[in-house]
Amino acid sequence: MKDSIEQVLEVSQVLGSGKRTLLLFMLNDKPMSYTEITKKFTHFEIKIGSSEIYKHIDILLSTRYIAKKGKVYLITLKGKKLIDGLKDLVNTPAKVPKLEMIF
Repeated sequence: MKDSIEQVLEVSQVLGSGKRTLLLFMLNDKPMSYTEITKKFTHFEIKIGSSEIYKHIDILLSTRYIAKKGKVYLITLKGKKLIDGLKDLVNTPAKVPKLEMIF
């Protein structure tokens, strides 16, 4: 039980920032260097400083949702699974399920 609670807290930490989640989506598209990450945020017209980018990178590295190979950051299988789950969630309609009462 303790392990699953820690895992839920870890995922909530990763998803606790829209910019961090966006960074994960960007790295899911392709591996990127720090410079490419900065340019991508600028392309999306999202204001973010270098220290903030490094903070998000550090959190994603320490939780192993991304890895670093040389100067390039890439998504791990764990990160890919999280992104796949988020894509499913985003594409799920917000409909109230039909409730049936059984006596």
